[in-house]
Amino acid sequence: MTDDTDRPEQGSARLNPDLAASASGSRHAVLGTLYGLFSAVGYTAANACLRAVSDCDPIWVSAVKAFPTLVMAGPWVAVQAWRGRRIWPGWRVLGLLAMGALVAQVIGNVIFQWSLGVVGLALAVPLTLGTMILGGALLGRTLLHEPLTLRMAAAVVTLIAAVTALSLGAGDAHRSVAGPGLPATNAWWQVALGVAGAMLAGLSYSILGVVIRYGVKGRASLSITLLTVSTLGVISLGGWSVQRVGWRGMWDTPLAELGMMVLAGIFNAVAFLALTKALQLVNLVYVHALNATQATMAALAGVLIFHEAPSPELAFGVLLTIVGLLLMKQRTRAARRRPLPPVSPKGLDRER
Repeated sequence: MTDDTDRPEQGSARLNPDLAASASGSRHAVLGTLYGLFSAVGYTAANACLRAVSDCDPIWVSAVKAFPTLVMAGPWVAVQAWRGRRIWPGWRVLGLLAMGALVAQVIGNVIFQWSLGVVGLALAVPLTLGTMILGGALLGRTLLHEPLTLRMAAAVVTLIAAVTALSLGAGDAHRSVAGPGLPATNAWWQVALGVAGAMLAGLSYSILGVVIRYGVKGRASLSITLLTVSTLGVISLGGWSVQRVGWRGMWDTPLAELGMMVLAGIFNAVAFLALTKALQLVNLVYVHALNATQATMAALAGVLIFHEAPSPELAFGVLLTIVGLLLMKQRTRAARRRPLPPVSPKGLDRER
């Protein structure tokens, strides 16, 4: 009798790890998707606020935008330290985070903010996202050895085509931003520089995404990642703003514009937190593809809020974005039916 009653328990014990792993993988996929989409909404709100202050100094705007993240992450780290938890990672990991933070803050945020004032919201956001997706896919495959299946590659190509179509339809938006009085030659060069700047910003963000994917997963806490990125942003951009704008110019910033900068920082902090959490749960390319919905949201914000002209290319880009996300969704469902084995911590230890 004892053997008979124990057998079901033993069989259940053998099955439970597989069932638990499958449930955990499915839960991670759902949560990662939700975090990624929430991040896209937050970044869209932040970008709309940044577009509203695109005539201000881009370095000063980027410095103010970094401050709310520092306010959020500082007490978080302090509480963890007070509870006796280990806070700081190894010097190598901290150095990588610092490098990625400086690239994203000094190059990515400043140039992106500048491009908003040159080519507008509907053009800058899709170009940045397209470059970020492509750079994230290549860097994730090369450095992180993340899988890039045929379906995933098709989704990435479709999303890149979507943001490209959205960009091609934003010529009227550029003219509304730059103004009709500029000579054609100057307008052409401004568009070229604005496009190049938006793409460089996307590449900078993809570098930070790879660093976060490397640093957060088993090596550095989420709070330390946020604190490192925001602290370096405030220090580097704040010091640069003092030299460029001066204390007087910073103090004389109109309250409405300063409030819009702070609001952009709050939206950015919440979106960055959601993005970092998503990067912990699902792979880099999928997170960036979810963030590609910003292209659609930015196009709608440009048309509805900033009165940028709609176009057939804009509608076609929205359609391609939906198709690309559906391809991603089908790939995720297939992954749920065949869960991947958990990553062994031994591989992480060798990198420390």
